[in-house]
Amino acid sequence: MPQIIPEGFQRDTLPPSSSADLPGQAQGVFFTLELEIHEALLKKIEGWFEGRNEVVLVDYGTTDKEGFGYIILEWEECEVDSLLLAILRDEPMVIDFTTYTRDISDEEEENEP
Repeated sequence: MPQIIPEGFQRDTLPPSSSADLPGQAQGVFFTLELEIHEALLKKIEGWFEGRNEVVLVDYGTTDKEGFGYIILEWEECEVDSLLLAILRDEPMVIDFTTYTRDISDEEEENEP
């Protein structure tokens, strides 16, 4: 049985979890949820990661086929927070999610603050 993360999306804060460095790469997470909670959850997630320069909100919107809400976040040069992945795994509001890793281009690295 998977370990349930207390509070899930009801948490007011999300403390940073330690993650491995990924030099020259970004790791991201794409997840879908019911459209009715999409906007409120987006605001909560933006608050969780405010001030965390390594975390980037890549995109959000509505899927074409089923009309679900989606959110894409990336962590630059480190892994996705393990606590967030546990919440996505255990939270019933999340329909599905996946993670990915990609190389950061030289142009992207030059544009970093």
